[in-house]
Amino acid sequence: MKRTPWIAAAAVLLALVCAPAAIADSIAYVKDGNVWLSTPDGARTYQVTSTGGYADVSQADDGTMIALTGVRLHKLARDGKVLADFDTPVSDTRPAPAKTFYGPYDPAISPDGTKVAYTYYYMTQSQSNTCFPPECVVAINEGGTGYSWSDRQTGWDDPALGYHSGWRFPSWVDNDMTMLANPTHLPNNDVILDRISDGGNGHGNMVLNWFSDLVEGNKGVSGGDISRDKTKMAFQTGENDSTLTVYAVPAFPTAWKDGDTDAKPSVCYRYNGAPGGKFGIPTLSPDGNGVAWAAGDGIHVAAIPSFGGGCTTDGATPNPPLVIPGGTQPDWGPADVPAPRKTDPVTPSKLSVKAKRAAGGLKLTVTVAAKGKLSATVKSGRKVVGKASKSVKPGTATLKIRVKGKPKKVSIAVTFKAASGETMRGSVSAKLR
Repeated sequence: MKRTPWIAAAAVLLALVCAPAAIADSIAYVKDGNVWLSTPDGARTYQVTSTGGYADVSQADDGTMIALTGVRLHKLARDGKVLADFDTPVSDTRPAPAKTFYGPYDPAISPDGTKVAYTYYYMTQSQSNTCFPPECVVAINEGGTGYSWSDRQTGWDDPALGYHSGWRFPSWVDNDMTMLANPTHLPNNDVILDRISDGGNGHGNMVLNWFSDLVEGNKGVSGGDISRDKTKMAFQTGENDSTLTVYAVPAFPTAWKDGDTDAKPSVCYRYNGAPGGKFGIPTLSPDGNGVAWAAGDGIHVAAIPSFGGGCTTDGATPNPPLVIPGGTQPDWGPADVPAPRKTDPVTPSKLSVKAKRAAGGLKLTVTVAAKGKLSATVKSGRKVVGKASKSVKPGTATLKIRVKGKPKKVSIAVTFKAASGETMRGSVSAKLR
């Protein structure tokens, strides 16, 4: 795998630490247009959907998922059953410029599975009040985060939810708070917090500023995630998401004065050199000891050390391994990967048998798919006039049978017993004179 070097913000690591493999955890992800689940070590996978068309997925603590298909959201059970199918106020399928809203993107389901946050964009044109069309046309480009109940279409006038304009890439801190990033207008903080119970835009929402990452000239902060105990974070950073940064949170903010807080996180270390040149949005394990993200070759997983004594790289993974090839949009949750689906036993197909006369009897030609034992019994009426058997390999097998007497016509019953235990049968008749 391509080396993923550390940036100078971190000390040099002395040992390679393997990616964590938490008990009962799972990573939900998208591969080839379908939703999948995997253990964090990639050892066991489970295909949730088979219809295709899915672009993103997020999972709640109980294992229910929200997945994006086109401009609609599907609430999914672990077995792929669609529990709810709905759109959002920004789900517009008309071509531009007829539509001005774009989305939803980056859906994230709350830990309790009741709410969904998503990114949207608003694009239109206006004009300056100092001149007249077609001059002085002003483009209006806005982005934000919308909220919905996870089982139905929810308008932004819902007093319990609403929306928050200006920041994107929502990640749930708990069931009442999201962490938003990447402001659509500057100057603004890179990351803010949004308390849902404060009310959405238009009915009481406050901007809870948190921080901006300007360490060593960092050029931006995009999507990220925070641990359940609120002590660790990871974000896409750098120009065009060219780096991924892990942060320590010494004290999670609980109080703001004039919209700002003194509780700031610390930049601990950054990764760069992702395959394909870009890091996907990271997701943290439920215990906060691991982080996963997608790159150009699939999903990588790394360990995160304890930051109880402050930032350290002792225990981190310097070269995060590729764990899920081809996977995208990972979301790590506490629910286990389901057991493999039970399938109906496959009824063996009938053997295709050809028979022709040969010196002293018959020659059979049979195609078999595995190694095993091929046997045949030849009858003239009810009388057995010949038997033969032999071990065969996969492919076209032949079996010679000596026939007693001089019967005019015979019937041949053929049996193939594979080494695995499956039995297949076939029959054919033949004229001998």
